Amino acid sequence: MVYDHASIEGKWQAIWEERGTYHSEPDPGRPKFFLNMPYPYSNGVPHLGHAFTYTSGEVLCRYKRMQGFNVLFPYAFHCTGTPIVAAADRIKEGEPGQTKIMGDMGIPESDIPKFADAEHWTRHFPGEIEKDMRRLGVSVDWRRKFITTSLNPYYDAFIRWQFTKLHELGFVRLGEHPIIWCPKCNSPVGDHARHTGEGETPQEFTLLKFKLEETDGQLPTYMLAATLRPETVYGQTNLWVDPKIEYVKARASPEKSNDCECDDLVSDVPTSKEELWIVSRECAQKLSGQGWNVQVSGTITGKDLLGKLVMAPGIQRKIPILPSQFCNPSKGTGIVTSVPSDAPDDWMGLHDLQNDPDMAKQYGLDLEMIKAIDPIAIISSEGWGGLPAVEICKKLGVQDQNDRVKLDAAKKEIYKTGFYTGVMTENAEEFNGQKVEFAKEAIKEKMLKEGNAHLMWEPTGAVVCRCLTPSVVQLVSNQWFMAYDESDWKEKVHGAIADMELFPASTRKQFDYVVDWLHDWPCTREHGLGTRLPWDDKWMIESLSDSTVYMAYYTISRQLEQEHIIEASLLDTDFFDYVFLGNGIPSELALRYECTSNQLEQMRAEFTYWYPFDMRRSGKDLIQNHLTFTVFHHTALFPKKLWPKGFGVNGWVLVDGEKMSKSKGNFMTLRQVLDKLGADVTRLSLMYGGDGIDDPNWDTELADSFGKRLDSWLNFARSSMETLGTSDSSDAQTTNEPIDATKIQTNKASIDRWFLSRMADLVDRTTQAFESMSFRNALKLCYFDLQKEFKWYQRRTANKPNLDVLATFLEVQTKLLAPFAPHLAEEVWEILGKPGLASNASWPNELDGLRDEVAENGEDYLRSVMDDINEIRRIVGTEPTKITLYTAPEWKLKVYAIASSLANGDSIPDMGTIIKQAMAEPDVKNYSKHVPNYVKKLVNALRTSAGKQLPQLLDEKAMLDEAIDFLRSQFNVEMGVFQAGHADSVDPAGKSKAAIPGRPAIYLE
Repeated sequence: MVYDHASIEGKWQAIWEERGTYHSEPDPGRPKFFLNMPYPYSNGVPHLGHAFTYTSGEVLCRYKRMQGFNVLFPYAFHCTGTPIVAAADRIKEGEPGQTKIMGDMGIPESDIPKFADAEHWTRHFPGEIEKDMRRLGVSVDWRRKFITTSLNPYYDAFIRWQFTKLHELGFVRLGEHPIIWCPKCNSPVGDHARHTGEGETPQEFTLLKFKLEETDGQLPTYMLAATLRPETVYGQTNLWVDPKIEYVKARASPEKSNDCECDDLVSDVPTSKEELWIVSRECAQKLSGQGWNVQVSGTITGKDLLGKLVMAPGIQRKIPILPSQFCNPSKGTGIVTSVPSDAPDDWMGLHDLQNDPDMAKQYGLDLEMIKAIDPIAIISSEGWGGLPAVEICKKLGVQDQNDRVKLDAAKKEIYKTGFYTGVMTENAEEFNGQKVEFAKEAIKEKMLKEGNAHLMWEPTGAVVCRCLTPSVVQLVSNQWFMAYDESDWKEKVHGAIADMELFPASTRKQFDYVVDWLHDWPCTREHGLGTRLPWDDKWMIESLSDSTVYMAYYTISRQLEQEHIIEASLLDTDFFDYVFLGNGIPSELALRYECTSNQLEQMRAEFTYWYPFDMRRSGKDLIQNHLTFTVFHHTALFPKKLWPKGFGVNGWVLVDGEKMSKSKGNFMTLRQVLDKLGADVTRLSLMYGGDGIDDPNWDTELADSFGKRLDSWLNFARSSMETLGTSDSSDAQTTNEPIDATKIQTNKASIDRWFLSRMADLVDRTTQAFESMSFRNALKLCYFDLQKEFKWYQRRTANKPNLDVLATFLEVQTKLLAPFAPHLAEEVWEILGKPGLASNASWPNELDGLRDEVAENGEDYLRSVMDDINEIRRIVGTEPTKITLYTAPEWKLKVYAIASSLANGDSIPDMGTIIKQAMAEPDVKNYSKHVPNYVKKLVNALRTSAGKQLPQLLDEKAMLDEAIDFLRSQFNVEMGVFQAGHADSVDPAGKSKAAIPGRPAIYLE
C-alpha cells in the first residue's frame, strides 16, 4: 500500500487543530523559545523559496518542543506598501502580464477584476497563504495571526505607538536626502516596492564640468561627465562621446541658494547665474530631480562635438573630445572622461582609435594628435607599474573596447587595488604621496569648492518599481528619515549584534558592514497601504520601517484581535508603554481602556515571558535591510534585556541547480508541490537542499524518491509491530527486509551493543546539528546514516534482530524524523502504540548511556578483516573453498600492551625501553630474535598516530568466533579461526606468523 499523504496528513492536521497542540501559553516552570520569521507579503501564494525558509524555522521549533521548551511560533500577513496597490492598478489598467500572473496563481478569470481593488488582496491572499502553511504542517499558533496596515486598527495603533516613540527619541527626522524614486508613482521605492533591484541604493558620483571654448550665446557652456573616481582627474587625456547619441543643451540653475538651511548633500550647488550644460537627455531628466532647474533648449549630436577642445577640471588643461562606443546615455551623463592610465575601458578606447586611421578620417580627426596622447601615471599601487590599466589589458589579452567580460574583470581588479593600496604620484600635484582612499575625498572637495564639479546620484544597479517604471535617484526635501547615520545609535547596534547568536556565524561581518554602511533611510511615502505617520498624516510609513518590532505584537495580538479585551479605538501610546515598557499604573489604565487591571497585567506578563525573541529566520537578502533595521529599532525602543537574541539566515532556493524562474519553467508554488508530493516529502526534500547561507538546491529526483522512503518506513514500522505483537497489521511495501518472527534472537550480542552505540552517536551528532541549525546535516545523520547502520545491523544478524534493540530503533527513528516529517511520525507513533503525540515526545537524549567503544571498535575490526579477505580474493583471482584466520600470538599481544602502556600521548617511548620490559616476560623471551623488529613497527605506528596512542586491544578471537556464522554466510565457504601459536592451531602453510594485533593473518585454500 502506497503512503497516502493526503489522508494521513489531513488526519493529523485535524487532530493538532482539535487538540490545540501548538497553542502557546506562558509557563514560568519551563524554558521558553520564541521563533518568528518575516511575515510574507500577501500579494500571492507562497513559492518554494518561501517554503524553504518557513520549513527551516518550523523544523527548529519542533525540535525545541521535543527538547522540553515552551515554544511560541506565530504567523502574520504583510500588506503594507505599494506592491499590492501597484498590482491592483495593473489589473485596473488591464495589463496582460499581471492578468497572467493572477491566472497562474489559480485565480478564476471571472474573479480577476475583483483584484483591481487593493483591499481585496488583503482579504483574499492571507487566507490562501494560511491554507498552504497549514497543509505544510507548520506548528503555528494561528490564534495570533493578523494582517498589517490601517485595515487592522489594532496593528495600526501599535505602529503609531512605535513611530511616536521613535520620533520622541529623535530617531525619525525631517531632512533632504537622495533616495530611489519612481517618477510614475511619485514616491520613494523601498525594497519591498521593487519589481527588480532589491538592495540597490543611491550612489554618489562626482559631476565634472568641462568648459567648451565656444559658448552658446551669453551662457558659459560645459560638458558634464560623472565619475566614481574623482582622484583620477590628474590623469585625464581626453573626453569621450558617442557620435551617434543626440545630446541635449540644457539651461541649468540651482533650485536653492546656498543661504538656505539645507542638507550638506546639496551645498555644492552654486549661487551663480545659469549655465548651459551638454548631457544626455536621460541625464537632464535625472538632474532635474537632484536640486537643479533644468530646461532643455536644444540638441547636439556627439559627432558634432568631436575634435573640439574642453578645459579639463582639476588639471585646467585643454583636452580633445574623441569618439567611443561605450558611452551609455542612461548611465551618468552619457559623456565619459578618459583616464587611460587607470581605466581599462579608456585605455582600450584610446588604443583602438590610435590604430584606426579610417575612424579618424571618418570624423575629421587629426590622427597624429591622437597618437601623441599618452597615458599619465597618477597612482602607484601594489603589483602594478605606473600604468596599471595598460598592464592588465595586455595581461588579460583584452581585444578591444567591446571585449566586455575581460574589461569588467580588469576594471574590478584595478579599481580595488588602486583604492586599497594606491598612493598618488607627483602628477597629482599637492596630493603627491597621499593614499588614494584619503585623496579621493580631498580632491573631490577641492573641485566642489572651486566650482569645477557638482554631485549627482545614480542607483547602484537597475531598479524597477512594482508599477514597472524604471526608477531614478531623486533628492527629496521635507521627507521623513530614520536616522541610521547616527553614530551613537550605530555603536549600540554593533553591541547588540556582538551579543547575538548568528547562524551561520559568517554573517556577523556582513551585519556589521551593513550597520556601518547604512545612511538615513526614507521611512515614509505618500501612496500605498499602511499606517499614517502619527504627527503628519500626509505621509504613510513605508513597509521596511513598520515591520521591525512587530514580533512584540505577537505576544498580545490574540488578546486584542481574537478576544477583543480592548476596543481598538481606545488604544493609545500609554497602553503600549505599559505592556511593552512597564510604564503606568494598571488600575488607572484599566478605567480608560474599559477592561480589568488583571487583563492588562496578564498581557504585560505574557510579553515579559516571551520577550526577547530567541530566533528570527530569514533569507539572506534581508540582512541589508529588514534584519538590520530590526536591531536598530529594538535598541532604540527597548532595554538591553529585550534586544533580539539570534538570527538565522539562509540562501535562495535553486531548482535542480538553477535559479527559480518562470521563464525557465522551474518556478513552483508551494501549493503545486504539496498537491504532487504532500507535506512530508516537501519538507524532507527542502531540508536536504542545503545549509548555511549558500543557496540550497531542491532536487526533483530526490524529492520524488522521498515518497518511496516514507512508504518504506511506514510499512517497516507496521510489519515490525506485527512481529513484536503490539500492533494491528496493515498493507504496505518496504525496502527494509521483512523481519522473520520465528527467528528473532532475544539475547544481546556485541552486534546489538554496536548498533545501540551507533544509534546513540548519531542522536548526539543530530542534536549538535540542530543546535547549529545545520538541518541538512541533521537529516543526513538521523535518517540516511541511521538507516544505513540499521541495514548493516540487519545484515549482521541475518535479519534476526534483538527485540529490545528493534523496539528502541523504531521509537528513536520516529522521534528523530518528527521535526522533518511530522505527519508520518504521528502515524508511526500511533502504530507503535505510544501515548500522546510524537510532536510532544521527548528528544532521545537518554541514549548517551548506550555508547560502547569496545563494540564499535570490534565491528570496525570485523569489517576490516572482511575487506582484507576480499582484497586477497581479488589478487588471487580464484574463489577459495576454505578461509582460515589467525589472530595475533600471545607474545605479540604482550609486547603491544607494553608499548601501549608506555605511550603517554606527549612522547614516544624508545625501542630499548619497550624491548627491555618485554623481554622480562617469559612468554616473550622465547621470541627474542623477533621482538626488536616487531617493536620497531609499533614505534613507527606510534609516530604516525594522531594522539601518539595505539588502538585499544580487542579480544579478536572471541570477536571472530562470535561472527563466524556471519562470515560463512558472506563468503559461502568453510571458515576457521585460530590464535597463532596456540596448541590447537592448525597452520599447514605457516601463515600465522604474519598475524599482528588488530590484523589477523589470512589463509585461503
